[in-house]
Amino acid sequence: MIRSMTVDRVVPAEPARVWAAFTTEVGLAGWWWAHLPGTTYRVDARVGGEYRITSAAAGIAVHGEYLALDEPNTFTATWVWVDDGVDGETERITVTLAPHPAGTMLTIAHEGDWADDEPAKAYQQGWHDVLDALERTA
Repeated sequence: MIRSMTVDRVVPAEPARVWAAFTTEVGLAGWWWAHLPGTTYRVDARVGGEYRITSAAAGIAVHGEYLALDEPNTFTATWVWVDDGVDGETERITVTLAPHPAGTMLTIAHEGDWADDEPAKAYQQGWHDVLDALERTA
């Protein structure tokens, strides 16, 4: 059954800067798992291009393919969580950015074929953790 969860966050930076934080290697390196030594980032932000964020030290990664991009407003991509070298199911994320008086309203919709709400709860916590870092570094 396809289930989804959504996270909203105001980031204190203009949409173009938040876009770059998500869609460039340098941007991601500034916040996504930046506390984990040796984390690597690969980004090819175009339809059909791929991204991969890997922390060998933690034994985790995430990767996927960009399905749609409308810079600097929204992108949709597949999402595959990797734990100890094993790919999970293919899910989907949509990241939407909108101007906000305090910077950018960021909305992440994450959906997957989850049997129950547990994956959504785990992803919600994970998104909050990485977005806390984005908010601090924006």
